[in-house]
Amino acid sequence: MKSLALATFSFYSSCLWLIFASSLSTLCFSNHNSDKADKVHCVATERLALIQFKNNLVDNADHLSSWSGEDCCSWYGVVCNNITHHVQELRLRGSVDGYCHEVDDSDYEPKQQMLGGIITPSLIKLEQLRYLDLSCNDFGFIPIPAFIGSLQNLRYLNISKSQFQGEIPHQLGNLSSLLVLDVHENDISSENLKWIENLKQLQYLNMGGINLTGASDWLQAINSLPSLHELHFSSCRLTKIPSYPTRVSFTSLIVLDLSYNSFYGFLPGWVFNLPKLITLDLTACFINGLDLRSQGGFNSTPSLRTLRISRNAFANSSSFLNGLSNLNNLRFLDVSFCDIHDPILVKLQKLSLIVHLDLSHNNIVEEIPKSFSSLCN
Repeated sequence: MKSLALATFSFYSSCLWLIFASSLSTLCFSNHNSDKADKVHCVATERLALIQFKNNLVDNADHLSSWSGEDCCSWYGVVCNNITHHVQELRLRGSVDGYCHEVDDSDYEPKQQMLGGIITPSLIKLEQLRYLDLSCNDFGFIPIPAFIGSLQNLRYLNISKSQFQGEIPHQLGNLSSLLVLDVHENDISSENLKWIENLKQLQYLNMGGINLTGASDWLQAINSLPSLHELHFSSCRLTKIPSYPTRVSFTSLIVLDLSYNSFYGFLPGWVFNLPKLITLDLTACFINGLDLRSQGGFNSTPSLRTLRISRNAFANSSSFLNGLSNLNNLRFLDVSFCDIHDPILVKLQKLSLIVHLDLSHNNIVEEIPKSFSSLCN
């Protein structure tokens, strides 16, 4: 009987030990999995979407070599929300030392830094994506993917200098939350800009170098963007700068760049109704005069700090020259190649903050005033 009790005790002891060991093993395995779960901060469907995106790219510099493993939030160029772990940013700018470089087929090193290939619609699965930068890459003159217009949460879109070609897809007008849109220096065009009118929150728009020959409605479209701070329409092949409306709604504008468009007309009055304007670039616009309905002219823009009006005949008009002395905040003035032959130097003596002054290639015949010695900047 004693041996039976001893055997029974031994059996139960063994069972208890096995249960304890099994529980300990399960606990350790559970803790191991818990630690692993804590380290993996990536939504599985978004990870798969990024892999599909990568598989269709050409990555000669092997920038995306880190795109492996479970945690896509730790991959190169991928930024996730710290709480939800959804992918919010893709920063895949193809540049050397942070700068875009003009390259041709002989520039091997810069081209090696660029992504190429095809941009797949798998990015649609990144439903919380707010920031997309694919600038300074070489996508071999493919069209801008229309599906980008389905990324409803985008705030920032930069696909500039990336060798896109064709018509800008009107679907980009669906990005109603967009704050920044930069598509400059691609071989693309837009027959009209009506698609922009829905981008009510847009603050920065750069379409420099884009063919807008057919977009006669450009000012009407821009006038629907009340939050706009910067407008860059340099070298867009525009031939008309509309006079109407005489007052515009984008009065928060700080930078207006219409350079290298051949207008051959009058500078309309609405330009002088931008009270916060700091930078105005009309280089090589060949504007002949100021609209007589523009009361005050440059007298109405005292906040200007940078004024570039090289190769414009209106710079020789008395209305412009007389208004110069009121631009007390001006730091940068370029009136080169403007055929100026009227006295101008005496009108510049009040520009005490001026840092850069270009009067070259004019017909100025004046004695330099002694007051110029006060332009110590």
